[in-house]
This record gives sequence, C-alpha cells and structure tokens, in this order.
Amino acid sequence: MGKTIQILGTSLVMLPERALLLPDQDTLIIADWHLGKAAHFRKAGIFMPALPTDKDTMRLQSLLDNHPIRTVVLLGDLFHSDLNSEWLAFERFRRANPTTHFVLTRGNHDVLPDDLLEKNSVEVRASYPVTPYIVCTHHPMEQVMASQFNIAGHVHPGCLIPAKGRQSYRLPCFYRHQRTLLLPAFGALTGLYLLQPIRGAHIYPVAGNEVLEWKPLES
Repeated sequence: MGKTIQILGTSLVMLPERALLLPDQDTLIIADWHLGKAAHFRKAGIFMPALPTDKDTMRLQSLLDNHPIRTVVLLGDLFHSDLNSEWLAFERFRRANPTTHFVLTRGNHDVLPDDLLEKNSVEVRASYPVTPYIVCTHHPMEQVMASQFNIAGHVHPGCLIPAKGRQSYRLPCFYRHQRTLLLPAFGALTGLYLLQPIRGAHIYPVAGNEVLEWKPLES
C-alpha cells in the first residue's frame, strides 16, 4: 500500500516498490537502479547471482503494467559501471516498452556514453521538471527556490527503527525535509545510508508491502 502526499498541488504516491508515482502526470520516478553491479562484481571475481537484477526489472515492468505511465524518470546511477552483459537485459526491457518515455538525470555512476543511451530511447538530462515547480535531479539540489520542490536520489536513504528486546529494523525510506524528497534506491544490490531523525523531517519507511510514516521525535 502506498502513501500519498500533496506537494505544490501535485499528488506524490510513495510506493512500496521503492518508486514514486505522479498519477496526474502519468509519471513514475525511480532512483539509483545500479544495473550491471552484479556483473561488475563477477568480473572482479566476486560471486554474485543475477537474480536480484532480474527481480528489479520484473518489479519495474509490473509497475508499468499496472499503472498508466507515459514517462519514467531515472534519478541517476542507472548503470553501475562500464558496459557489461546486464546492459543487454536493459535493451530487451526497453524494447518491450517502446511507447514509454525514459528520462535519465545523469548521476556519478552514469559513465555510459550519451549516444548509447539515446540509441535506446533514453533522454539524458542534468535535471528534469515533472511540473513547472517540481524538479528531478540525481544529487539533491543545494539551493531550492521557495517556489520549487526537489525530488532527488543518490543518498540511498534508510532509517533505523527501534524494536522490542534491543532489536531494530534497518529499512529503506522516503525522506522529506523542507523542499526536498529523497527516494530510496530502487536496485536490490544497493546499501542504505542511515539518516538521523531531525525536527521537521518526514520519514516514510518501506516495510514489506507498505509505506509507513515514522514520527520518532513526536511524544
């Protein structure tokens, strides 16, 4: 079950698939897929099954099949490394969705040449406005104008939720503070950067098939 917030007159639906849906814009946003990471590790002699990457692709395909999505915005770090065999799987996925517009806001891991991306109908941008006031980037914007809102990736946000018996849960999360919303990493082979709760922040952990709202600083 997703959780909806309203930002500058726009509905943003945070999905448990670690994606953000803008239903009025027919747009889906994901961050930090890191395709090719498994093959990159295998090339370095580290055993890594391809299954997580396959599951990521199936998860995205399911979202495209179940929502009327015209545009997919990839918030950087689409591909983890230099070209490897996992790129062929992305090409097949792209051919299976020929009418969907894909936009990549280039990230620090995106070293593949623009012409290869554009050959596969992936538009490459530094930033992408999904509305006149909501701007997508890979890195969080250092300064966000009072009339704007920034949706960003790069951080791989996570939270540590205390539980009974001195246990705790490490969960990916959507993290909103002031005029910025950080998206959890979409790829399964990504770590978490644990963000501390601060006053004014809104934390939305992804727990299984639900997106929750965690308010640790409220008594």
